[in-house]
Amino acid sequence: MSYVKLIKTLADGLKTAYKTSEDDIINILPENEENFDETKFLEAFLKLDKDRIEAIGQKGKDKFTEGYNKAKKEERVAFEKEIKDTFDIDEDLIGIDLVKKVVELKSETSKKGAGKLSDDEIKSHPTVIKLLTEKEKAHKDDIQKIKEDNEQVILGMKKERVFGNVSKKALALLDEMNPVLSENPKVANNQRNYLLDRLKGYDWQPTENDDDYIPLKDGKRVEDAHGHGISFNDLVKGAASDLYDFKQSDKRDTPPGGGSGGGSGSGNHKFKSEDEYAAYVTDTSIPLADRQKAKEDWNKQ
Repeated sequence: MSYVKLIKTLADGLKTAYKTSEDDIINILPENEENFDETKFLEAFLKLDKDRIEAIGQKGKDKFTEGYNKAKKEERVAFEKEIKDTFDIDEDLIGIDLVKKVVELKSETSKKGAGKLSDDEIKSHPTVIKLLTEKEKAHKDDIQKIKEDNEQVILGMKKERVFGNVSKKALALLDEMNPVLSENPKVANNQRNYLLDRLKGYDWQPTENDDDYIPLKDGKRVEDAHGHGISFNDLVKGAASDLYDFKQSDKRDTPPGGGSGGGSGSGNHKFKSEDEYAAYVTDTSIPLADRQKAKEDWNKQ
């Protein structure tokens, strides 16, 4: 891909994902390739991503506060209405004044015209205790629901952040495999996203150093037919091989281990690494029979 096409693709992505202004884009993506500063672009890109995540986090906090206040108000209005309906009170009373009215209606002292009850007498009255207990329980239930909703928001944010890193790593691996994509940058970008759509069907557990990711399905590590855990690279390359054709190499060396390179599938293949094996079996310039034989040899190896 030419530098012009590359910066256009990056610029479109920055505008769409991060709402980056034209001035900022020109600053980190100069028209002249000689003026491109890789370090400067990487720092600017990471800052944009960090600002986006922080904005999502603040939005989650604001949503929690808003939900808490709304639930608290609705719960109090409903509670006071229930009290008025129960004791047939038509007066426009709220809070402690409403509670005092209930006590006055229930108190024999009030019927005899005695003096007003003290705050301690009101608080210790069985009716008040019952009402406050029910109110406290309803309030705790509302707060618990808000907390659970907020935890789901935070969990979703973490999952989105992890998948963002998974996407970058997967697309970089896809580019190394040299897939056949459209010459139109917009169409090519949509084609590359086919792989990400496939990967969204998994959960991803970061390794200790956050330099790799373990694919999970239904909370369990994804395994092959032999019960061995499938690595990030293997899963991505396997998904890519189902979705794309790959450009043939201009010049191909003799298959590892002295494979014939012909259509017979003869010869034993010995691979130095998993990456070497993956590159071989996804190279469409190698006859299918050779690649099938390579898979058998790799499983034995």
